[in-house]
Amino acid sequence: MRCLDATHALLLAEASIVMAADAIAAILIFGIYLRNRRKSALTFSLAWIFDLFLVLSTLQQNQMIQMLGLVSLSVFSGLIFYGSVKFLEEESLSVQHRILSLFGVMPVAFMVYILGVYFYTGDPLWTATSATALGISGVFVVAGGILLMEVEEIYKSAVKYLYIGVILFGIHLVPAALFGKNEWYMPIGFTASTILIIFMVWAMVKLTSSERFQPPRNGSVQKKMDIKPGVMVIHPEDYRKIREKLRDMPVLAFVRNVSDVPEKWEAYFVTTIPFQGGFKNTINPTNLAKMTELSYQYLESFAQSGKQGVIVIDCFEYLTVYNQWESLMKFLSKLRDFVMMNRGTLIVVVEKDSLEPRKYSQLRKLLE
Repeated sequence: MRCLDATHALLLAEASIVMAADAIAAILIFGIYLRNRRKSALTFSLAWIFDLFLVLSTLQQNQMIQMLGLVSLSVFSGLIFYGSVKFLEEESLSVQHRILSLFGVMPVAFMVYILGVYFYTGDPLWTATSATALGISGVFVVAGGILLMEVEEIYKSAVKYLYIGVILFGIHLVPAALFGKNEWYMPIGFTASTILIIFMVWAMVKLTSSERFQPPRNGSVQKKMDIKPGVMVIHPEDYRKIREKLRDMPVLAFVRNVSDVPEKWEAYFVTTIPFQGGFKNTINPTNLAKMTELSYQYLESFAQSGKQGVIVIDCFEYLTVYNQWESLMKFLSKLRDFVMMNRGTLIVVVEKDSLEPRKYSQLRKLLE
């Protein structure tokens, strides 16, 4: 009896902690949504409300309420997945084919899982209700975590902790379906769930509170900018003059010369050196995909706030050394289109004499 009382007290304490964490996460992330109007934040906020309902239902003896709790679990998993999709959409990222191919095995894995639960428990009602809800939820939660992996290059550790927690939470639902009917599993499963949920709450609040997730807040962008929207292919001498005009603006720049980069710029040192050294951000000259993603995210965040984003590429000749000309032209053409769509400005610094006349003419025709 004492053992049962102790187990019940532990479950009650853990449930209270989780519900408090759910409520805090829902409120904080909803507050972030009100500031930046990112639908992914609203979706994640709603997910934690349904998780709170789920935990609350586990404390009830009423079977109907417990069934509603399973529905809440499914809604929670669906919101986590949908929030991840919206997050990628807001970042203007597409899912890579290798990621989409992983989703192809999920229907087969789910059926194997359901059959395994039935043969293990021998209970068709449990398999058709609780195990099915846990399995479907696990699939979508894991899928949401896999999608979040796509923005790791942009958000780094801020999203890495979250997708690890989300994937582990989805996986931990499998043993819950197998052993959930057993009394001995309840404290183990609930403790694991409590730890993972608290970790996910912390990681999600960390992500949505990060500076990159927020729209530009620098008041200097409110100053009148006499740099017109569009694309500029300019000489290094002209660039030095324009750089002084942009010194107090939050410009996104890809540069080779890091000796005179304005403090307010988000600058990336383009280099083949695999370590950062004393410079905050580095990027390989062959990683045009990452440069594209960073540019898309930057321009869209400024467009959403009704402001003009400026991108500077002051490493063009260096990029020609490490990339095929056709690939470089495709990269710049794509970047030009997105700049035009978001009424931003792209400044490409080029020494005319460094290129063949044909290539220089092609560059200007493509961009301007």
